[in-house]
Amino acid sequence: MKINLISFLFLLIGLNTYQNIIAQNTTREPVDSSVFFYQILLKPNDPIPFNKAIKYYQNQYQKHIEADSIVKAANDLEIIATGKYNIGDFNESENLLIKALRLNERSVSILSLKAQKRIYNRLGIIYRNLKSYDKSLSLYYKSFKNARNTRDSIKIIINAANVLREIGYLNQSADTLKYALNRAKDQDATSLRPYILDNLGYTELLSKKDSSLVHISESLSLRKKRNNLTGIFSNYRHLSLYYTQKKNLVKARQYSHKALNISEKIKDPSYELEALGLLISLNNDSSVKRFKFLTDSLETVRQANQNSYAAMKYDVEKEKELTHKAKIQQEQEKRKKNIYFFVSFILILISASIIYGILQKRKQRQLQAIRQTEASISKKIHDGLANDTFQVLSELQSLKETPEHILTKLDKIYLETRDIAKDNSPLLEGTDFEDQLISRLNSYRSDHLNVITRNIEKIEWESFSNIKKDTIYMILGELMTNNKKHSQATLALITFKQTGKKLSITYQDNGLGGPLKKGNGMQNMESRIHAVNGTIIFEPSLSKGLKVQIQV
Repeated sequence: MKINLISFLFLLIGLNTYQNIIAQNTTREPVDSSVFFYQILLKPNDPIPFNKAIKYYQNQYQKHIEADSIVKAANDLEIIATGKYNIGDFNESENLLIKALRLNERSVSILSLKAQKRIYNRLGIIYRNLKSYDKSLSLYYKSFKNARNTRDSIKIIINAANVLREIGYLNQSADTLKYALNRAKDQDATSLRPYILDNLGYTELLSKKDSSLVHISESLSLRKKRNNLTGIFSNYRHLSLYYTQKKNLVKARQYSHKALNISEKIKDPSYELEALGLLISLNNDSSVKRFKFLTDSLETVRQANQNSYAAMKYDVEKEKELTHKAKIQQEQEKRKKNIYFFVSFILILISASIIYGILQKRKQRQLQAIRQTEASISKKIHDGLANDTFQVLSELQSLKETPEHILTKLDKIYLETRDIAKDNSPLLEGTDFEDQLISRLNSYRSDHLNVITRNIEKIEWESFSNIKKDTIYMILGELMTNNKKHSQATLALITFKQTGKKLSITYQDNGLGGPLKKGNGMQNMESRIHAVNGTIIFEPSLSKGLKVQIQV
């Protein structure tokens, strides 16, 4: 039943992209017509309505071409190609998809890029069905490059893994599926985990690995929760094959019967036929086994003839140039290169992810160590030097003959040590971050400087890590300290804006302005922001103070 499984995969892709295509094809025809005819093309079982559906979308295509709606016309061709594929006309389906691809290449819109990703993926499925595995992998790679999110990337990786399995590269297929399973932890791709687990389990089953039972069973458990009947059927089928391999025919028959019961609920004869085939293969009757063998052999020959005919039509010029032997050798070389390239690409991705994670953790540890050191120094200055200075100052003030300039200098030393301690003081755990930040910024207000914050109350601070909040806290403190010491500003405005998980902060003052000198303070701010993968841009003005753009 390989052809039915591939057809189901093509059908699944069609269903996933249907809403986007229909949304783009708004015409004078009611939406119900598009939905009605599309459903016929997805599951064709009668030539009369099928031909009407093809005619409907051919008319839609002509209308959109005349209106110069290139993207919509390309979508019409995609839908017709789906119908042609589902009746086994792979060659015509391929031609229509290539025509749709050329139309989409004339546009630079996001919709066109998404369509190109879909088309490359569908062409990969067609070539897999035609046993042209090297071409299939090449097309999957092109689709992968156009993928816009984790979910789409994983779907393409699964398709490529299934090709690797079909040509006997079981270990590479399993490794690729494990990589996909790891990527499917992302929120937008968790629904793919049952499908990945089932494919991984089946691949391990072919390698005779016991871990196959664990992965197939986990997939079955997830699919039962979602009442995914076609998925449950696949799990039962693979469990029957697993126990057949283990010579446990009792359990093998149990799961075959379960597959048969599910197939009746799916209401697709191909599933029921496959379940019956499983049961027949477990029957010891030699006549029944012979019947099954002959049926499968005839189906294999018929499919091989159909694929050979389609491939010959598509590549007739190449057949004239090369002998059969030379072509096989060339195909094998190309296949190996594509396989090595794809596997290498996946390994590079995995290695890059691991290295990036290690570097990020190292950066965070270094930043945390720096903050702990700063906090320790701040505490020592505050508890030791500042308090001692204040005590000496108090004692001298109580004396009658202490020179005034000595008291003034000591007072200045006390204030400076207190400011240093404040500038490097850590965030207090268990205290609201927004309150701490507002309190720190307000501490710089004086008779000569007004500090205004805008939209700080609109920020969802809990969506940012403690390290990022600590960085924001320290950088804004350093900016306010520089303002107080050097700029002679009377006004400082700090504006906050959150977009998703990104935070933008704009600092502005009306100080002296002038060219910036890159001292320790500025370097500290840049080091802090780079450690959390953020950016900071200083925009000085000769007469209008300083503007700083911060993003984390």
